[in-house]
Amino acid sequence: TLERVAVSAGISYNEKDVVTWDLKGEARFEDSNQPGLDRDTYLVSGGLVYKQNDDWRLLVSADVAISDSNQAAFLDGDYVEASIGYAYRPVDNDRFNALFKYNFLYDLPGPDQVTSQGTTLGPAQRSHILSADFIYDLNEQWTVGAKYGFRIGEVSADRSATNFVDSSAHLGVLRFDWHVVNNWDLVAEARILHTPEIDSTDFGALAAVYRHVGDNFKVGIGYNFGEFSDNVADLTHDDAGVFLNVVGKF
Repeated sequence: TLERVAVSAGISYNEKDVVTWDLKGEARFEDSNQPGLDRDTYLVSGGLVYKQNDDWRLLVSADVAISDSNQAAFLDGDYVEASIGYAYRPVDNDRFNALFKYNFLYDLPGPDQVTSQGTTLGPAQRSHILSADFIYDLNEQWTVGAKYGFRIGEVSADRSATNFVDSSAHLGVLRFDWHVVNNWDLVAEARILHTPEIDSTDFGALAAVYRHVGDNFKVGIGYNFGEFSDNVADLTHDDAGVFLNVVGKF
């Protein structure tokens, strides 16, 4: 027998598209007649966009999940991700766009949480991540982009390990977009990931084809030839293979 009580609420605010923010929260309490199933969980998610002017925007977001078991701290699961970014998106001439971002990540997965590799007791991490993204339209057919990301923090081998070790990484991405015809794009990326603590350097490449559907939507399918993704916080390195990507634009 399991009794669950949950309370949730949300609020949003928009001031003439200059300041927009939203906040959602939930508290869930689970009570069972069997040991080990009692759990209190708290979830909070929020975001803010401040339009400084037509060209610059401040972006803030946070996601928090705290789950406490009544048995032992080892059964708890905590997740905190917060970011602040500054975006340059000019209105009069949008050939060049940029995004600068800081991200904090604390990921302590529950011991029975299944990872993308189908295993439990996945790695835990505490990381600070800085990244910069740039994109430039050479002409109507060709666009080039670049990304640099740097992670500094600590990781553990798995959820059961109590000793965290230093972990940092440098990620570089160079991207080319070719607008072939009216509704079709080809994308190619070259990637490099360097991990100083183990003196390891990995190289990767990606290719994809995209189809535009209307003015605000496109769907792409491609292949990642490398083992790592363009997310420097991703520790799994299991991203090789076919992928499907859906992009909305506004």
